[in-house]
Amino acid sequence: MAIFNIGLLALLFIFHTLPAKAQLSSPQAVTGEYIVKFKNSTSVSGGLKLVGSMGSGVSVKAVFSGANMMHLKVSSASELSALNANPNVAFIEPNYILSVNPVDVSALGSPPDPSDDYNQSNANVQVKDSWGIQKPYNQGDKVIVAIIDTGLDRNHLLFKDSGSIWDNTVEKNGTPGVDDDGNGLVDDINGWNFVAGSSNVSDDNDHGTHVAGIVLGVGQDVFANPVRESKIKIMALKFLDANGSGSTAGAISAMDYAVRNGAKVINNSWGGPSYSQSLYEAYVAAYNAGVVVVSAAGNSATNNDTAPMYPANFNTSNNISVLATNDSDAKASFSNFGATTVNVGAPGLNILSSVPGTGCIAPGCYRLMSGTSMAAPFVTGLAALVAREAPQLSSYQIKSIIVGTIDVVAALSGKVITSGRVNAYTAIVSAKSNVATEAWPSYTSGVSRGPSSVAAAEPAKAAAGCGLVKKVIDNTIDKGPGGGPPNLFAIILMLLVPLFIAMNLRVKPFLQNLRFLFQT
Repeated sequence: MAIFNIGLLALLFIFHTLPAKAQLSSPQAVTGEYIVKFKNSTSVSGGLKLVGSMGSGVSVKAVFSGANMMHLKVSSASELSALNANPNVAFIEPNYILSVNPVDVSALGSPPDPSDDYNQSNANVQVKDSWGIQKPYNQGDKVIVAIIDTGLDRNHLLFKDSGSIWDNTVEKNGTPGVDDDGNGLVDDINGWNFVAGSSNVSDDNDHGTHVAGIVLGVGQDVFANPVRESKIKIMALKFLDANGSGSTAGAISAMDYAVRNGAKVINNSWGGPSYSQSLYEAYVAAYNAGVVVVSAAGNSATNNDTAPMYPANFNTSNNISVLATNDSDAKASFSNFGATTVNVGAPGLNILSSVPGTGCIAPGCYRLMSGTSMAAPFVTGLAALVAREAPQLSSYQIKSIIVGTIDVVAALSGKVITSGRVNAYTAIVSAKSNVATEAWPSYTSGVSRGPSSVAAAEPAKAAAGCGLVKKVIDNTIDKGPGGGPPNLFAIILMLLVPLFIAMNLRVKPFLQNLRFLFQT
């Protein structure tokens, strides 16, 4: 009888795990570093005061004011426990490691034929057709796109000659060596290097420069010599090192910077299997600021529905999760997929784009790469151009246009939510006619699609009886825009609690019936 009850409690724990308090260590996290979110009643200044009162064992590495979070260095278990116990703390979690996938730097097959529709890929995505109906490059505002990655080769002629590199005009026109805009970063003229803590955003991996070239290539011929003036601006934010590895805190810092400095679209061609509530909060903050985020689905050829990849699996209505397709619009062999978690497909095989280097003929060095890291920036570039055509659109409306104007492909049925691959021409047509779904209201903090679908901003308080059932039902429903269905396992298990208890007097017949059900 006791064993049966223990098993029941174990099942309930599995399906009703709350995320709020951190453990001391994680094999995929930076040792001794944590991200803490304060409850809405506690301001950032109040959080700083709280941390300051804890002594030298807890130090602040970064503040994310938009999401009411901080990146902390914690030196001992006792100090972490004190933070866990503080009633003003909503949650604490390790500073997880994120990375790009090795397939992103693999050249597979032959390069695209420049005579095809889109000269960075052989896929029929009608990029060149869309150029003829877009606003000319010298009309309209240049949409700022943040490339959160390994950096950017600012000397590459593609970016120099097209004028596509974003400038922080206050710092550019200010005094060298002085924090002219007062954001705590000195001379952040074109972005920031969150790895080295410097203004040098040079790419020491190739990945970020390649991604940036794809973003630019959705709006113009990136192989032209001389290259035309761009329609967008690239904000270079480096948080991944030369090995393509970085931390959650670095990613959040970069997203916070992008939002505060006017980026309309963010490209995140990286990820990992560890769910991060703090990174989710950064996506929510971006949504509330009207910023679209595009996330690579991953390159493990696995199903994100059952083996989640983050941040691609975040269900915020500004997040567009992207699968990589090949020239015939089928899923690329390496690409992750997900019938309920991945939004669309986009070209990601044999994509020719810019990389750092010297000695190449104008307009610079180029290389083939494959991966969802290459598919995501195609969607990012398209999102920027949609925003340029219709600046009044919300991030949710931009996403709605992109996922609503796809080309349905039979091979993608069951692989992505839309069963289709994006189409640049039809997306721009829709943007010009302002056809979009009505915007959603702002999120409330803590609504998430995490590992258990019950990630709350505040730890659940003790409850019993019907109140416990209500708590599970309330917390398993994604209340924000784009939210999925309730966690039916948790709800069913809660509703069956009285039945299990009643069965305690008749355990043997119950188990026999259960065995019969699994045999049929």
